[in-house]
Amino acid sequence: MTRTVYLHVGSPKSGTTYLQRVLDGNRERLAAAGVLVVGPDQGTRVQAALQVREDPRWKKLPANRQDQWGRLVKEIRGWSGDTAILSYELFSAASAEQAARAIGDLAGLDVQIVITARDLARSVPSAWQERLKFGLTTPLEEWTPPKAEAPRSEWGWRTTDPTSVAERWGADLPADHVHVVTVPRSPADPTELWRRFADACGIAGVSVDLDLPRVNESLGAVGAELLRRVNTRLAAPLDNGREKARWLRDTLAHRVIAVRRDEPLAMTDAQYDEAKARAEQAIATLAASGHVVHGDLEDLRATRPSGRLPGEVTDAEVLEAALDAVLDLLLVWRADETAAEPDEAPGAQGATPGRRLRRIAQRVTSPVVHRADEQLRRRIEELEAQVSASRALHQRVAMLQDVVTELLLPADLQDGKVTNAALRQYRAESL
Repeated sequence: MTRTVYLHVGSPKSGTTYLQRVLDGNRERLAAAGVLVVGPDQGTRVQAALQVREDPRWKKLPANRQDQWGRLVKEIRGWSGDTAILSYELFSAASAEQAARAIGDLAGLDVQIVITARDLARSVPSAWQERLKFGLTTPLEEWTPPKAEAPRSEWGWRTTDPTSVAERWGADLPADHVHVVTVPRSPADPTELWRRFADACGIAGVSVDLDLPRVNESLGAVGAELLRRVNTRLAAPLDNGREKARWLRDTLAHRVIAVRRDEPLAMTDAQYDEAKARAEQAIATLAASGHVVHGDLEDLRATRPSGRLPGEVTDAEVLEAALDAVLDLLLVWRADETAAEPDEAPGAQGATPGRRLRRIAQRVTSPVVHRADEQLRRRIEELEAQVSASRALHQRVAMLQDVVTELLLPADLQDGKVTNAALRQYRAESL
């Protein structure tokens, strides 16, 4: 039966997606070594964290999903091996009282807390863009990370400062039961983070497959500014967390914008100064804490990212990114429909209204898709020569944002007439 459980509770944007992909991708190997990867999927872990944190969204879950934490506790207690690892970064937002209750549910087990942490200056633009993926419209230059005391903050110092997380999750545990894993500053060895994490979880001797594709979920300066402008036009049904997660974050941000070549995000002087001060304090606090450090605390010291602020992005650059996004959204639609209908014959009765609407949209826009590369590039060159005519350029940007927003709507909620009209207007006036 389980003797030791490692709770990897944060921090977000500290390589957690990579670590979770390694854990989930090596379930069988780890199980053979007596190690349980807790939770059948990420969704279950997300819902369990909502329950632990008593997040208002928790009570909106279906009744059969409102005790996911209880299910994970039973899974841990029922494991036949010695070790269990539960990893989800937004457990880090729990209060000290909520963390204590969660640890209390594991009474009788040796509970070890694992916190991954990175250069605190780099966490600022990362936190801002994660908020952006859920509809934030505040420019980066005007954004201040929420303080650690903010009780509902998922993307601020409460979750990204490892001392704040350690203070709440380690309050009732011996100091050496809290492990801080620093993200290596140098990318020379992409597997070093895993080795540090495995050492913290007592599984350094287990052979795992680390040949997994990296997933880029970061936005650059131009892409972030495009997404921020789209956010200013969001309305029902894209005005709730679930729809934003599916269409704004997963579809537009991750599958379309993040894959573009782009310059990284920079930060303001004020943001850097605050991050630098917090990093120095965190290093001093952790050095004196008695917590076990895996890596080097110097990895937390603030270094200013080179890049651009979104406010420096021109309208012409946003226009080019929006044109690429329109084309890529159509290709995403096409790929999804092809994958979803491998056996569907032409005219089959099983075709859903959403699929028929996607076919209509693809037929309407197919001339644009086939001529896209040559024509769009030529049009961009023409527009760049007309930047001085800013009013006309602003109108084109606004029109493209309307099209992108319309395309983001779930297929069964789109108004085909509105969508087609918007596309026809765009083709008539801009192509």
